[in-house]
Amino acid sequence: MHRRQTPDIETRSLDELYQEALKEGGEFVLRAGGDKPDQIDYYLDKFKARFPDLNVTHSVELSLHHAPRYDNAREKGGHTHVPDVIQIQTAHDIDYYAHHGLLEPYRPKNWEKVFPDHKDPHGRWTGLYGVTFSNYVNTDIVDAANAPRDALDYLDPSLKGKVVLTYPHSDDAVLYQFWNLKQQYGWSYLEALVETKPTWVRGTAMPYVAINNGWYGASFTTFWAFESQPESNTRFAFPKEDYFLTWFQGAGIPTQAKNKASARLYLNWMLSDEFQGHWLQFPSRMDIEASGGHKSVLHHNTSPGDFHRFMLQRSMIERFRSQIEQLVGPVQGTAPIDMDYSIKP
Repeated sequence: MHRRQTPDIETRSLDELYQEALKEGGEFVLRAGGDKPDQIDYYLDKFKARFPDLNVTHSVELSLHHAPRYDNAREKGGHTHVPDVIQIQTAHDIDYYAHHGLLEPYRPKNWEKVFPDHKDPHGRWTGLYGVTFSNYVNTDIVDAANAPRDALDYLDPSLKGKVVLTYPHSDDAVLYQFWNLKQQYGWSYLEALVETKPTWVRGTAMPYVAINNGWYGASFTTFWAFESQPESNTRFAFPKEDYFLTWFQGAGIPTQAKNKASARLYLNWMLSDEFQGHWLQFPSRMDIEASGGHKSVLHHNTSPGDFHRFMLQRSMIERFRSQIEQLVGPVQGTAPIDMDYSIKP
């Protein structure tokens, strides 16, 4: 039996990796999990500006769709339709790819600074950045002093008609939030929440769009920058007492990827000071604090590792998903990636 060697941590600079990517052909294909087409533009535009001669092709889609598309592409063999980096929320999929040798072992520069629980020890995938769902409010609609922070706050009758929530059975991250609400407050809390008649939507992007537009006042099933702009009428806030959701978006290089030099460049840039120091929520590096003076993820009532473990319990998840559908009703509306975000839900 031959021992598989874990690769050394990358030592080359971003500029050296950039030149290697250009020599390879200057192409890069990224498949990123998300539910709104422009959802990663915030950082991908910075990547394109930093490496202007690289031809970047990307698509954003729900991770639960990216994974089977990658599966189908690799079954055909060759490079066609296989991305150079697959970057997804579905931790069970990325674990599967790693364990079956479908991701290239590679450890980017600064890899040793990434939280140990949020990377593969052999370098087959790495958590690139944290995503947190918590309270997001429009203070023109909900008084800032009384804005909901913990679960019980959302039962306040004064919020009736002002709350927008993602269907939990349409998104595993939101389903995890509801699982933890059930664990903490019991099934009766979920029943009481549904009785408040929140507006239910598909995808986790619509709540922040709806709140930014002033259509609704509050949600806990969405994300935004930790640090609000001074002139903004919206605020993102952690609970005072309750547990909240965070995960680190995992990414790896498929073994059949065509443009591996470009893939290495991308992973290195994502772990660089240039990106990690300016990410809007929790960085995946231990040595960089979150924006707005929030320190690292370790200082908060959240556990990305617990979410990862939850995602591996597929039979439990499907049983709970069915329970929630019975409580909330079937998912309705256009798929998030095809949604018209200019129309109030």
